[in-house]
Amino acid sequence: MKRSEPLWKVAYENSKEEMKNWMERFAESYEKNPEELLELLQFGSQFYQYSVKNTTLIFLQNPNATYVQSFAAWKEMGANIRKGQKGLKVYVPKQVTYLCTEPPVQLKDATKEQKAAFKEGIIPGKKVLCFGIGNVFDISQTDFPKENYPKMFKMGDKSKTHQEWFQIMKEFAEQELNSVVRQQDVQSITLRGLYNTRNNKIIINELLNDTEMLSTLTHEIGHRITVQPGMKESEAELAADMVSIMMIHRFGLELTDSRKRHFVDHYRKVDPEHIEPILERVFETYRTTREKLQPYEERQRKQKVRKEQDYERAVKASI
Repeated sequence: MKRSEPLWKVAYENSKEEMKNWMERFAESYEKNPEELLELLQFGSQFYQYSVKNTTLIFLQNPNATYVQSFAAWKEMGANIRKGQKGLKVYVPKQVTYLCTEPPVQLKDATKEQKAAFKEGIIPGKKVLCFGIGNVFDISQTDFPKENYPKMFKMGDKSKTHQEWFQIMKEFAEQELNSVVRQQDVQSITLRGLYNTRNNKIIINELLNDTEMLSTLTHEIGHRITVQPGMKESEAELAADMVSIMMIHRFGLELTDSRKRHFVDHYRKVDPEHIEPILERVFETYRTTREKLQPYEERQRKQKVRKEQDYERAVKASI
């Protein structure tokens, strides 16, 4: 009776087959849709130290990954993998010893007699470069301090005022736009947020600090109120940026550098003839939204006045 394979080995072989299938499906996909290859090339510019196969595997598992390392590499940097996070599978080179028998047998699978003969030099061996499966983790899956992220991935600054406006806008989105707003793990530090048209849900990256949180929420609200069937991605992003810029300015706050860059990047991608229709759509929806937003703004201003009065009374009482 044939001995059954250990469970770990079965799982290992299944993982290898799964990774192979991912690669084959992606190859078929980008032959039909070259835009997917373009996305891979843009993604790969961040992962030039990885092979094409591993870059593709990382992209297929998490297209928003930014900076990945092994468990050991993160540990050396003093960072831990957050509980519940799953690694991204990649191919890992390793040297494997095969015994020069007929047929060749891997040393770890050899019999006791074969291993003894190899040790005594009776059966020669040969090292072969093979590829096993390893795991890497994106920086978003770790507790690496946000303040130490590279500057281009700045997650925003702490700000009580922005925090208060975020809560106001969250309440506005949920009560007036019927959009559920959730802060959650999005497995990335570059993906700031997203608006899901199917369930009318807004997701905000839980790693963001106050200034970026508010900027992202107003941007996703922009998607919610300006989205139209058939809009190109760059046009939809530009319209959402315009709404965000108008709202942030209305609140008397400074735009984040990332919002400015995002706006300029997508403005350059839009056909100049489409700019005016987008502006008209944005101004029309913003005007309607502003009317609904006014009671929420007024509440924020009253809260600010009360805090200032409380502070003045506290100062006078201490004199």
